[in-house]
Amino acid sequence: MKEKRNDAELKNRKTKRDYDYERRVSDIYFDLFFVFVAAGTFLWVIMHSIFDACIDSWKADPELNNFRYMWNILMYVIPYTLWAFAGGFLIVYVRNPLNELINGGIRIFRL
Repeated sequence: MKEKRNDAELKNRKTKRDYDYERRVSDIYFDLFFVFVAAGTFLWVIMHSIFDACIDSWKADPELNNFRYMWNILMYVIPYTLWAFAGGFLIVYVRNPLNELINGGIRIFRL
């Protein structure tokens, strides 16, 4: 009888250890979400400021016209790409604990 109790305690400790590991991994994804949101916002503000400061000189010189178009596209594409990555990390952050709760619940039920 003692062996079965130890076996159940071992399974409980293993399940708790797995849950704690998944929680640490999820915290990393939340940190990455925050980093990518901050980087996208920072780049959006800086790139728009540079564009607003330089647009008059770019309009005056016809050779810089293509540079103006390229900068106009990049100042939207780069921050939106970073925000899309941030959204993906947020989804993984939410999904990992839910997945562990579902699988952990099944494992606890099997005890």
